[in-house]
Amino acid sequence: MLVWHPEGADEHVWAGLREHFSDEQIVELGSFVALTYGQQSVIKTWDVGHGELPGHPTAGLAPDEGIGA
Repeated sequence: MLVWHPEGADEHVWAGLREHFSDEQIVELGSFVALTYGQQSVIKTWDVGHGELPGHPTAGLAPDEGIGA
């Protein structure tokens, strides 16, 4: 709803979310949805299929020598 019909996110929607999540969790969830939706939009624009982009297997992960050092 927040992506496809944001004007429909009325107090009833927020009250329902607050039954299960704190305000901090709702913000985090919204941020994740926004990031993921944006990523998917770019991927769709590039016309890339699943697994078609090369990547480094540890991209985004801290190097082993940095853990606990």
